[in-house]
Amino acid sequence: MAEFQELIKNFERIRDYMRQFYVYGFKMRNDFEEKSARTYDNERRRIESWLSGYMRSDYSAKGKRIYINVDSKAIPENPLYAAWKAKSFTDNDIMLHFFLLDQLWDAPEGLSAGELGDRMSECYGAVFDSQTIRLKLREYEALGILRAVKRGKTRCYALETDKSGPDGGRVRAAKQEAGLAGEESGLSAGMAEAVKFYQGAAPFGVIGSTLLDREEKRNDHFQFKHQFIVHTLEDGILLEILSAMKKGSWISFVNKSSRSGNKSSVTGLPLKIFVSVRTGRRYVCCYLEEARRFVNYRLDCIAGVEVKDRCPEYGEKRALLQRNLGRCWGVSFGGRSRLEEICMKVYIDELREPYILDRLYREGRGGEILRIRENEYLYSGAFFDTNEMLSWVKSFTGRILDIQGSSLPAVMKVTGDWEKMYQMYCKGDAGVV
Repeated sequence: MAEFQELIKNFERIRDYMRQFYVYGFKMRNDFEEKSARTYDNERRRIESWLSGYMRSDYSAKGKRIYINVDSKAIPENPLYAAWKAKSFTDNDIMLHFFLLDQLWDAPEGLSAGELGDRMSECYGAVFDSQTIRLKLREYEALGILRAVKRGKTRCYALETDKSGPDGGRVRAAKQEAGLAGEESGLSAGMAEAVKFYQGAAPFGVIGSTLLDREEKRNDHFQFKHQFIVHTLEDGILLEILSAMKKGSWISFVNKSSRSGNKSSVTGLPLKIFVSVRTGRRYVCCYLEEARRFVNYRLDCIAGVEVKDRCPEYGEKRALLQRNLGRCWGVSFGGRSRLEEICMKVYIDELREPYILDRLYREGRGGEILRIRENEYLYSGAFFDTNEMLSWVKSFTGRILDIQGSSLPAVMKVTGDWEKMYQMYCKGDAGVV
């Protein structure tokens, strides 16, 4: 029988569950099909232990629905950071952490996994499997705590050093990891204020929240009107992608469709991260070699990112993307067809509504604006996917005199909506002129 524990070993296990059942709040207990209902109850109790002050529930025809209810303007920090801080550790994890740093402290030349095992057995009377030690050493090498050195055919490890001095970086890294940094690692007053702002305004805000926890401080100055708290759940994915972008490497990952739920394996070259200013949703723009095109993938639909080989043409692909961005209205690069054209004639009262004309220039994304006659303007442009701009087009409803485009479905969609509005509000109304 599964036993409930507040801590988690693997964040991926909780990430999708937390989003689907509690953030979006549209799934019930009966919708949980991956494992048993008992597992659902255990996961529910775990999440409620983190977010007890933000849990709400109601009833629908399908049953009880539990969700998170948060006013971003009234919370000092993102409550979902608790999921990142709930990672569990085994006894071996904790002991190895301190034993390894202690043994490598005075070994700048490095020690092998076998030598470390022998020394820990002699000093502490603790015996660890050599493979366990080797895996922990590789993990710390990836984190930048240790560096690998070759001694003949043997792979040894030493504390990472800093270029500022022969021992300064090694000592500083070890002290910080062992929690021995003391007064020198404290946040100054000005830095603390910066961290309070950072934890709510930037990606990886959980880092700032963790620093404030260490200093026993809270955010008491800043409120964020548009704080998209759910996107912290994909910060782990974002970190892997940014690491690959820094190296100029290919990545492979699993993409799960948000509509159908189908999973597919993707290999691409990550080039840019896009963030929606309206929803906060984040995308990674990848170049797909087989399709020879750019495609954007939602970060909250991605799992299992793996960094592959470096791409020697990385700079060229980024330059190519930059040349194409001017034709993107949103995040779609369209289908395999060429650019889609759109043209609309807009009536703007030049004396009373100059702000409408200013908006047309400011939000037109490079489209051409031509004054036809007094109070009439023609907006035209060519984009990869004109369907993405329909919401913007509809914001000029009541001023559009004519609209045409090379994508007939997009034009029919917006004109069809206007026809429905006319049928609902205007037809048969004697008072309408």
